[in-house]
Amino acid sequence: MVVVTAGVTARLFMRGYAMFLAQAGYEVTLVANDVSDISRALAEAGVAAFSLPMRRDPSPMQDVRSLGRMISLMRRIRPDAVIYATPKASLLASIAARLVRVPVRIYELWGIRFETASGAARRIFRGIEQTIAASSTAILANSASLADQAIRLGITKAGRIEVPASGSSHGVDSGHFSPAAPRPALDVDTARFLEQYAGTTIGYIGRLHPDKGVETLLEAAALVREDGLEVRVVLVGGDEGLDIRNERRFPVHRTGEAGDVRPYLAEFDILVLMSLREGFPNVVLEAAAMEVPAIVSDATGCVDSVIPGVTGVVVPVGDVAGLREALKAVATDPTWARQMGIAARGRAVEAFEPRVVWAALEQHLRAQLNRVGERKNYRG
Repeated sequence: MVVVTAGVTARLFMRGYAMFLAQAGYEVTLVANDVSDISRALAEAGVAAFSLPMRRDPSPMQDVRSLGRMISLMRRIRPDAVIYATPKASLLASIAARLVRVPVRIYELWGIRFETASGAARRIFRGIEQTIAASSTAILANSASLADQAIRLGITKAGRIEVPASGSSHGVDSGHFSPAAPRPALDVDTARFLEQYAGTTIGYIGRLHPDKGVETLLEAAALVREDGLEVRVVLVGGDEGLDIRNERRFPVHRTGEAGDVRPYLAEFDILVLMSLREGFPNVVLEAAAMEVPAIVSDATGCVDSVIPGVTGVVVPVGDVAGLREALKAVATDPTWARQMGIAARGRAVEAFEPRVVWAALEQHLRAQLNRVGERKNYRG
């Protein structure tokens, strides 16, 4: 059984892995809040799908009901292993699986939500992570820095957490994310913006949230323009409470949410992600596959997503001056930027193809199941 909270996460991150496991001979059930939009495709691949109401944010009454449904579902299916990711699904599935005595309980850790929290929220979310870890028989982090941080913050102990292959939750489809692949046309407003303003295109893709470091990006880009270099910024993503100010009035364009980010990546000279925390940023892999290098912060998860000086640049979290210099280096040396982009795609193809990531995860799953089998045989 594979469990995540949101249907969109099941569709984008776990559907391929569930199908991969089915092809490998496992009987697989994928569970999320709503899987109705992918249930037919899953069924055709031999994967059962089950919609189980779950809320992302804390909701005690709803969470108790969801836990009851999760326990009932596990008792009916009797899985040999449960794999779970995302905070709410992991909390419910880990507790239910432990109560039902599922022998293999694997927590795929994709980020630490309380890393940037404080006060009561930090204590609550830290307790949730510790509960999930204690209820799991194995923990798989999707980056080395995330594994280190989980140990440092007391979520788990060294020896209980591993990083399969090179990390990532599901890799990147380098055939889909490719400069040579057909893609939709750029939207009219963005095309008009790019025609109006010349210069190096600095891009950001993701939630417009304070944790994402967008303000650091805008401040550094404005300084680069004041240094006499022509740069323009394109922000792709939905607004999540970030008050974006452009007091210097340099060229900044917001596209809103995008179903397909490839038309924007194709226009970027550099992707910037100055996030305060990540697990392993998928957008950096998608940019890499499109031959776009990245400037990232040295925050958890981000630091693993590039090879400094080869596929991108790493700048300390919140370091406006450092980002300013990195952006100037890219803007004044397009040959170097191009070389990094080519190297980034090479790394994406070699280390982060989905089947490479899935095979590493399946190998770990198989090892866990084999250990259970060996214990049963030993006990007779």
